Amino acid sequence: MKIKTFSILLLLFISAKSFAQPPLGTLKGRIVTAKDEAVSGATVQLQESGMSAITDLDGNFDFTAISPGTYVLTVSSLGFTAIKQNLIITAGKNPFLNLQLSESKQELTEVVINTTGKSYQVQHSESSTRMDIPLLSTPQSVQVVSSEVIRDRQAFTLNEIASSFTGMKANNGNGSFNMRGFTAYSPNDASFLLYNGIRGNLFLWSQQPLLYNIESVELLRGPSGALFSEGAPGGVINFITKKPMAESKYSVDLSLGSWNFRRVSADFTGPLSKNGKLLYRAIIGYDKSESFRDYQDKENIFLAPSLTYLFSDKTNLNLEVNYAHQKAVHQYDNGTFIQPKPDGTFDFNYYPDNLTVQSPTDYGKTDNASATLSFNHTFNEKFKLTVVQRAVRNVLDYTDHIPVGSIRNDSISRGYQDWETDRFSLQTTAYATYNIRTGPLRHQLIVGADYNRYGWTKNDYQYKESTRISIFNPDYSNDIPSASLPAEESDDNKRITNLIGAYVQDQVSLGQQLKLLLSLRYDNYNGKETPLSARDNKQGDELQASGWIPRIGMVYLPQENVSIYGTYLKSFNPQTSNNALSGGPFPTRTATQYELGSKAHLFNQQLSTTLSLYQINYANILTAAPTEENSHRQAAIDGTRSRGIEFSATGTIRNFNIIGGYAYNEHVVLSTSAYGKKGDRFANAPKHIANLWLKYNLRTSVAKGLGLAAGVRYVSDQVGLISNQNFIFPEYTVFDAAINYQRGRYNLQINAYNLTNKHYFTGSRSGTTTGGLGDPFNIRVGVSYQIR
Repeated sequence: MKIKTFSILLLLFISAKSFAQPPLGTLKGRIVTAKDEAVSGATVQLQESGMSAITDLDGNFDFTAISPGTYVLTVSSLGFTAIKQNLIITAGKNPFLNLQLSESKQELTEVVINTTGKSYQVQHSESSTRMDIPLLSTPQSVQVVSSEVIRDRQAFTLNEIASSFTGMKANNGNGSFNMRGFTAYSPNDASFLLYNGIRGNLFLWSQQPLLYNIESVELLRGPSGALFSEGAPGGVINFITKKPMAESKYSVDLSLGSWNFRRVSADFTGPLSKNGKLLYRAIIGYDKSESFRDYQDKENIFLAPSLTYLFSDKTNLNLEVNYAHQKAVHQYDNGTFIQPKPDGTFDFNYYPDNLTVQSPTDYGKTDNASATLSFNHTFNEKFKLTVVQRAVRNVLDYTDHIPVGSIRNDSISRGYQDWETDRFSLQTTAYATYNIRTGPLRHQLIVGADYNRYGWTKNDYQYKESTRISIFNPDYSNDIPSASLPAEESDDNKRITNLIGAYVQDQVSLGQQLKLLLSLRYDNYNGKETPLSARDNKQGDELQASGWIPRIGMVYLPQENVSIYGTYLKSFNPQTSNNALSGGPFPTRTATQYELGSKAHLFNQQLSTTLSLYQINYANILTAAPTEENSHRQAAIDGTRSRGIEFSATGTIRNFNIIGGYAYNEHVVLSTSAYGKKGDRFANAPKHIANLWLKYNLRTSVAKGLGLAAGVRYVSDQVGLISNQNFIFPEYTVFDAAINYQRGRYNLQINAYNLTNKHYFTGSRSGTTTGGLGDPFNIRVGVSYQIR
C-alpha cells in the first residue's frame, strides 16, 4: 500500500510540474583554430531550433531565448572540418563554450552542458528507431542506464544492473531476465540481447553478461520485431559499447569484495596516427570470485580491442573485437534447495544458503568471441548509409548435476549432464536513412536489409542418472556415472538457420508537435537440424517460416518538454521445436503490444520521466499434448496476456542523482491446457516491482568530490511454476548503500549490498526443488585511477 500511495503522489506531482513552461536559456561561445586564433565568419547552427549565427571578428557567437532541451550544435567554416556537439540547454545562462576547428583532426564529440555535474540522464537513443530521434519523440518506452549509474552501483554484469530498470529483474544467476512479465532466456529468445543495435549475443544463457566494455545499457520495452526481427515479447536489451576516442585517455580499475572477489581492468584510448585519423581503444579485464554457496568458483578473462579510421568528417570505418573466457566449477547456477511441506506449500527458509544440488566434480569452460565491422558514410545532410558485419562464436564444455524428482527425507535424486557445443552467428545489416519534405510534412526514411546465418556445428549432449545425496551431508564420491553406462537422453547434431529480412520505416513530422512512425518488416526463416551420429535418436527439425511485422506509433508534443504517445508493436518468433514426431511443424509464436504513454523532461530538463500503459498478447506457445498413439505430441495454445503500468524517472535535481520507478504487471494464461489453467499466473512474473536509487553529491569546498548513495528495491510475491500455482516465492525488499570520494585522478568507491541480510529468492528455472537465491549481505571496494 505504501508503494501504491507513493506512486500516486509522485504521479500527481509530476503531472503538476509537466505543464509548467520552463524559463528560457542563453548560450555564448567562441570559435578558434588549433593555434588559438579566432575564426570569424563561421556558421553556428542550433539544430531543431531554427537558430543560427555567424561568428564576429573575435570568433564569438551568441544565442538568446532558447527553450531548454537537447540540441545538436554544428559549426562549419570554409577550410576547416565541421564539428557537431550534443548540448543540453538549461534555464538561465549556460557555461561559455570554447570550440576548436581543425584542418586535420576529425572528431565527433558529445558534450553535456550541465552545471550540476555528471548526470544519470540520457535523452537520445538511436536503437529503437535507428535514427537520431530524441527519446521524448520516440513512440516506445525506452530506458537507458548510463555509465554513471553502472559506476555508482559498481555493477559488473547485466544481472547486477537489472534492478535499475523499471519492471525488470534477473530470475537467477544465469542469463534469464523478466521484462513486462515475460522471461527472456537465450535459447528461446536468441536476439533479446543486442550489441549497438545488432544481433549476436556474445554470452551464452548460462552466463551473466559482463560489462567491461559497456558504455550504457538500453531497455526497449515490448516486442521490437520491426527492426530487430525475433526477440523476447517483454523487451530487448541493447549494449552500447565504448568506442575509440580522439583524445588520449588511460585508466585502471581495481575492485575487491566479499567471497574472495577480485577484479582488475584497464582502458586505453587515443589516436594511433599523427594526423588523428586512426583511433584505437583497448579494454582488458580479469575477475575471479567464489560464492556464499559451496564450490561455486568462477574466473573471467575479457579482451576488447577496437579501431576507428576517419577517412573524413563524413566517412568512417570501425572494427571491434571481443573475447571472453570463463572457467567455473558450476557453469549453471542451479540455486538453493526449497523444502516441500505436507500441505502442498513450501518452506523457503528451511535449508541453509550454502547448499547446492551440484557437485565439486562439475566444471564449465566457455570461449566466446565476436568481431564487428561497421562502415558509415554521410553523402550529404539528407542521406546516410550504414553497413555492419558481426560474427560471434560460442564454445562450451561443461558437466553438471541437476535435481530429479522431489525432496524426500532431506535427500534428492540427481541427473548428470555432459555437454559440448559450438555455436555461431553471422549477421549482415545494411540500412540507409534519407530526409525529405513533401509539402508541410518532413520524412525521415530508413530502408534496410538483414541476413543472419546462425546455429551450431556441434551439439553433443548426454544425460545419465547420478547418485542420490543427503542434502545436509552429501557424499560426492560416486557422482560421475561410468562411461559404459548408456545415456538415457542423447543429442549429437548440427543446426543451421538462415534469416533474410527487409524493412522500411518512415517518421512523418507535421510541424514540431505531431509525429507519426510507420514501420514494416518482412522476415523469412529457413533452417534444418541434422543428426551427426546414431546417438541422436530424434528426427531432425526443419524450419520454414515467414511473415510481415508492422509497427505504428504516434507522438504529440503539447509542449517542448512533454509528449504523449501511442504505439502498436508486433513480432514473431519461429518455434524452437518443429519436430514431426512431436506433431510439428507448428505456427510461429506471435507477440502483439498496444501501448499508451507520456514522457516529460522536468526541472529545467534535468529529470526525464516516462509513464506507460500496455497490453501484450502472446500466442502459439507450445505445450505437451500427448495421445495414446504419440506420447511426445505437442500443441500450440492460445497463449498468455500481459498488461500493466510503468513509471520511471531518471536524472539530476540539484545535487541529487536519481533513478527509480514502479511497475505493475498482470500476466496470466488465457486458456486451459497441459500448459496451465485459464487465469493462472505466469512464472517469475511478480505483480509489483519498485526501485529507487538516490545519490547526493557534496559540492562544498571541504567535502567536494564526496558522494553518498542509498537504494531500495521491492519485488512482490511471484509464482515459480505455471503448473503449480502453490509454488509462490515470498515478496522481498532489499536495501543498498554506497559512498565514493573523487580527488583529482583518483576515485574510491565502497558499495554495500543487502544491508539487512535479507534471505530472498529471485525466481525459478523449471522445478520446485531449487530456486535462484539472492545474494546475502556483501561489500565491494573499488579504486580507479585516471593515468591521463
